[in-house]
Amino acid sequence: MRLAYAAVPLFVLTLAAGCNQEPADSAEDMKAMTPAEPAAHEMTTEPAMSAPAPVPDDARVYFVEPTDGATVSSPVKILFGAEHVKIVPAGDPLPNSGHHHLLIDDPEIDTDRPLPATDQVVHFGKAQTETEIELTPGEHTLQLILGDWKHQPTDPVVKSDTITITVSEGDAVE
Repeated sequence: MRLAYAAVPLFVLTLAAGCNQEPADSAEDMKAMTPAEPAAHEMTTEPAMSAPAPVPDDARVYFVEPTDGATVSSPVKILFGAEHVKIVPAGDPLPNSGHHHLLIDDPEIDTDRPLPATDQVVHFGKAQTETEIELTPGEHTLQLILGDWKHQPTDPVVKSDTITITVSEGDAVE
């Protein structure tokens, strides 16, 4: 029984380290980030890869703001939208749910694996639907992708259209 108990923290640490998630602020945050505990006979010291979580075929993620072609100043305020899917924190395996990931400047990703956490793949594992990000002046592309409770793209993969924005030098452009 002691081995099964010790395997849960390793799984949680491996999941959290793999997604570069911010530390939990409270026990409630940790509960929201932690997948449901498997039965003792199913526990191992390594988390098993599993199929991506299913979502409805009509699930959609999109940008509310900025719009494609917008000229903005940095920090850039970004609002995310979703339809036919519930946005929930990472670690919460609710059916027909997921959380946002922001892809900046077209990074290469493998949609068959959990999404990496990099400067170009930003995770919103606390179910955030908006952010402000610093971007250098010039043209940038942005895209959203829906990740399941373990940061893996859903089935089917749900991506927004890619938008292009221009970050101005100096004062905000309206």
